Parts: sequence; structure tokens; C-alpha cells
Amino acid sequence: MKIVMSDDRVFQGTPLQIVRAMQEISFGAEGLTAPQYIASIVADAQRFEGITLAATGTTDAELAASLINEMIRTGLARRG
Repeated sequence: MKIVMSDDRVFQGTPLQIVRAMQEISFGAEGLTAPQYIASIVADAQRFEGITLAATGTTDAELAASLINEMIRTGLARRG
């Protein structure tokens, strides 16, 4: 999978690899688990963009896939 963010950054890999790559360049996200980081993205999207992301899943991979799908659905990212 390949996605392009609204600022034209490109991420490629599985959804979990993409989320981990996003986390690597995110200020203050070091040390967070994948679910914690995903929760922070969901909270920030609501707080700063007024966008509700419904990321759900029981595993890290499911949460990441759900987040990516929600980001595409809401226009925060697009398929590359």
C-alpha cells in the first residue's frame, strides 16, 4: 500500500509499517505503543482538523488498517 498525506509526504508498506513510519517522524511520539500512537492521531484529527476518525480493531495491524482507511475516507490522505 502507498498513501500520500495532505502535505505530500508519501508512506509505503503495510498499514502497520505506514503507521510506524509516521510515528518515527512524529514529534513526541517516541515510546508510545501502536495503539497509543493511533489514539493520539485520532485525538489530534478531532482537535486540530475537526475530523472524527473511527479507528477500530483488536490487534495493532487491525487498528493501523482501520486508521489508514479512515484517513483516506476523510481526505487526510489519499492512495498513492
